Amino acid sequence: MRTSFYASQSLYSEPGPYRDTLMRGGAEPRQVARWIGSFMQHPRGAETAERGFTPEQAADLELRSVAEILSVAVARALPDGDGAQPKVGGVCRDFAILAAGLFRARGTPARLRAGFADYIVPGHWEDHWLCEWHDGGRWRRFDVEFTAIRGVAFDTLDVPRDRFITAGEAWFRIRRAPDSAARFGVSGLDLRGAWFVAGSLMRDMAALRKLELKPWDYWGLSQDLSRDSAAWPPHAETTLDELASRLGDADVAGEDEPESIRDWPLPREVVGFPHGAPMAVVLRHA
Repeated sequence: MRTSFYASQSLYSEPGPYRDTLMRGGAEPRQVARWIGSFMQHPRGAETAERGFTPEQAADLELRSVAEILSVAVARALPDGDGAQPKVGGVCRDFAILAAGLFRARGTPARLRAGFADYIVPGHWEDHWLCEWHDGGRWRRFDVEFTAIRGVAFDTLDVPRDRFITAGEAWFRIRRAPDSAARFGVSGLDLRGAWFVAGSLMRDMAALRKLELKPWDYWGLSQDLSRDSAAWPPHAETTLDELASRLGDADVAGEDEPESIRDWPLPREVVGFPHGAPMAVVLRHA
């Protein structure tokens, strides 16, 4: 099982000067999730329904790195328990990268996975990100956000493989049953369909190579796909089939970057939609 590659920090999981703050999250996964939940708030979560989501928190959604997120949390004294300040606004990806950064800081292999969960909105496969961590024997899928709020009945420290499926698994499901594509996406924003799954497929590829993007980042082929898959260019589905197949092979033994997807191009710039309107973002690179 590949582990070493994922035990080191990425450019976005690196805590930088906030390493000591990050280490306050502890070592036990449930403790890690609760610590992250103490200063992070999802814009569509139960806490937002109760307290609201401020413009300041909406601006936080543009934060990409662990260091950036922790810098805001520290500036608001949130790790010290200051309840007077708004929590840092973030989505499931941000909860997950904080956990991955902490695992990696302790030498534990960890990585993000982009996919879909069936336990958020009944009857829908909702866009979702988890942190996978390696316990020495196997990869466990850790739902950081839902562990923090204790929002589901099953063990969120080891999410069942039939309750969260990766983007590659989702892609092949909708290829077998095209009518099911409308059940995949962000239901509350009416973002759904094969084009959305295709974007998640590319984001999961990037995450497995330790380029942890945002859930609304698009580039290359994913940027050009219309909501009507019948209007896609002829090569699109073939290319995405190949990527999904390669992602299915990404857990083979090895010490380095996943061989099956190593030659797939990574973006230097993406178009993001943190607030609905397109925004060009130049990414960090070593």
